[in-house]
Amino acid sequence: MEFTEILRGRYGLSERAAGVLMRHASQSVHARKEIIVEEGVAVRAVKRVYGELTGNPNHGLEPKDLCDIADGKREGDTEAARKAFAEMGEIAGDAMATAVTLIDGLIVIGGGITGARKWIMPSLLKELRGKMHTITGEELNRVQMKVYDLDNEDEFKEFAKGDQRALKVYGTDRYVAYDPQKRIGVMISKLGASNAISVGAYAFALGQLDAQKQQ
Repeated sequence: MEFTEILRGRYGLSERAAGVLMRHASQSVHARKEIIVEEGVAVRAVKRVYGELTGNPNHGLEPKDLCDIADGKREGDTEAARKAFAEMGEIAGDAMATAVTLIDGLIVIGGGITGARKWIMPSLLKELRGKMHTITGEELNRVQMKVYDLDNEDEFKEFAKGDQRALKVYGTDRYVAYDPQKRIGVMISKLGASNAISVGAYAFALGQLDAQKQQ
């Protein structure tokens, strides 16, 4: 029995929908390395994936409309809308995993698309917390650091607490605080894109003025 037939039988999908899912499975984000990330995380990406899953590429819907569909507030294919945002989260998570391996810093996600965060964040966090393997089969974390969702109160507390311990300085009676846990936090911006840009521009301007005074 072909896998498309299993999808149709188990999940009640149409032949077209099952075929689309199969194409996505065979062309996952990890198998399309020659495609730029923006094709998977931009507004057009969410619209494109919804169109592919529903078989209606000319649906004319915007991400806000698709979010309403995913939330059950508007008529449409709820499952397809949720999958469109989930794929975006997966691809964004893959890109972020590469970035945070090189740069030590928090991940703050902003923009209007974050209105669909409850459909984006699970797959994004899953990707960041995923596993990789060496050629010998040894399992490794996707990123070295432990990933925390800072919008989750319990995870935020754990992130802030860390794993601090007292470490004795060799040859002395002195102790220093040491936290061996490598960790990184992911959160949604509370300022909003416009305010965040304004605050950043203001901080940059102040920095430039201070630099001029020191000359």
